This record gives sequence, structure tokens and C-alpha cells, in this order.
Amino acid sequence: MAFFLGVDAGGTRTRAVVADGAGRLVGAAEAGPGNAQAVGLAAAGAAVRAAAGAALARAGVEADAVHGAFFGLAGVRTVEERAALAGELAGLGLDRDPVIGSDLDAAHAGALAGGPGVVVIAGTGSAALARGADGATAHAGGWGWLVDDCGGGYWLALRGLAAACEGEDGRGPATSLGMRAAVFFGAPGLREVLRELHAGRRDRAAVAAFAREVGAAAEAGDAVAAGLRHAAAAELLRLAGAARARVGGGEAFPLAVTGGLGLGPLVADGARRAGFAPVEPWGEPVLGAVLAAARAAGAELDAGARTALLAAWNQRA
Repeated sequence: MAFFLGVDAGGTRTRAVVADGAGRLVGAAEAGPGNAQAVGLAAAGAAVRAAAGAALARAGVEADAVHGAFFGLAGVRTVEERAALAGELAGLGLDRDPVIGSDLDAAHAGALAGGPGVVVIAGTGSAALARGADGATAHAGGWGWLVDDCGGGYWLALRGLAAACEGEDGRGPATSLGMRAAVFFGAPGLREVLRELHAGRRDRAAVAAFAREVGAAAEAGDAVAAGLRHAAAAELLRLAGAARARVGGGEAFPLAVTGGLGLGPLVADGARRAGFAPVEPWGEPVLGAVLAAARAAGAELDAGARTALLAAWNQRA
């Protein structure tokens, strides 16, 4: 029996899945953040090894029995970065060299099964990957939290906190975001929240998680929060448009949005007007990593196996 290992490592968590050629999901596990740009090479490598090792252990599969492995790692773009991460993964004991790509590669495979189209990741950060009908690819975004990641969770959380400060000062409209920030971060008030953040007592993932509160405020009728979510969706659509233009994608170019922000419907509204054909992602990036692992091993999962894999993932406890 052939086994395939797929890993998706992002700024918040790392997921690993082991499946066989029939699409049976035999092992899955999670670990901490695996973005080497955010947490450093050693910490990212440790998270990836922990998730992959735990998934293999739960599957009862020895590393040397893995026929194909694909690691979709956030913060990996260059040949040098791939080589550095390969060194970190050597301790897993895989007999066959794994394929190391980016989290965008995994997201694209999961959302569009490698076909033409553009996928936008809206998680802690943001980025887009387009693949043309001729197989050409182009990235947009993903330059990191310091100057980019527009429309991502960290970007949205910071703007939510900024809007709360402006509302409290009277420089901007009133919003519930200041109160929500105090409750979310367990502080007496907004000023104490900002004092904690400036002192570095919350890491980037913890700050980015406040983006969910921006979403909750919008759903509760907070106009400021709703405006921020629309602004985030517009930034994500800009990423998609830039990536599509570079691969020559025309009208009705498929577009899928992945990530935990729930901005897909808002992006889709603008995408239709921009000539995209919004589609629901087939599966999560970690499942895309499994598909990519099988494809790299020359054993691409057929439609029945993909259906079985997706069903098993959706039914897991």
C-alpha cells in the first residue's frame, strides 16, 4: 500500500495528513506555527517535524514507507529557503526526498486541484497564486506582516484596534471594537490592551486572532467593523487581480479564497464584477498537500480517491 504525507504550515498552525492511494485518511496531527519568516527556521522546522511525526505515528506508518511527501510551507519562496527547510526535515527519516513548496502551492492544489485559476489565502497573512492554462504561475503578496499581508488577519486586527483608538478619541466613528478588544485580550480597557501589545506580551498569531472579533462586531451591526471587512476583501481581490494578469487569465478565471477569516463571500461579490468566476474550494490546503505528494510520486489520486479523502477529512472528530 502506498502512503502519502501532506503538510501545510502557516503563521498560526501546522497541519499534517497521511493518506493512502485509495484516499483513506490514516493519520492527522497539528503543531504550532510553521512560517520560518515569522518564527525562525529552527522553530518552523520543529513545528513541521512535530506535526508530520505525530501524523505518521497515528497512522502507524514508518517514515521510510512514505511513497511521496509534499510540504507546503509559509514564508518559503526561494531555492535557498527550500534548501534550508529541507535540512530541518532530514530528521524525519523519509526515504524519498520530499517536495518542498509554499503554503500557496498547497492551497492552490486543495482549492483547484492544480487546475487553472487563482487562489487567495486569507489567514494570519495574505497572498495569491495564479496558474494559467499553460501551467505558468505567478504570486502576488506574501511579503510579510511588516509591510504587506494586506487583507490578512494581522492586517485586519491592527486596523480594528486602530479604529477602536480613533473611536475612543472622537477622531473616528463610535465602534464596539475597543470594548471587544478589552474582553478578548483580558485587559481592563483599550489603553491596557495597547500597552500589552507594545510591550510584546502578545505574539503575532494572538494579535491576528482579534480579526475574528472584527468579524463578530460586523455581524452584530458595527458599521466600522463591517467597513474594515469590506476593505480587507478589496485588498484580497487586488492580490487576485495582480496574479491573474501575470499569467494571462481572462474572463471567467476561477477564483477560490481560503483561510480562516470568512471573507470568501465578500471577495466573491467583487470578483464577479471583475470578471472572475468564484468557486468554493474543493478542500483545505493540507488536503492539497496530499494530492501534491501523490502527484509528485507519479500516483495521482483519482476522482474516487479524492472524494474518499475529502469525506474522511470532513467526518473526522
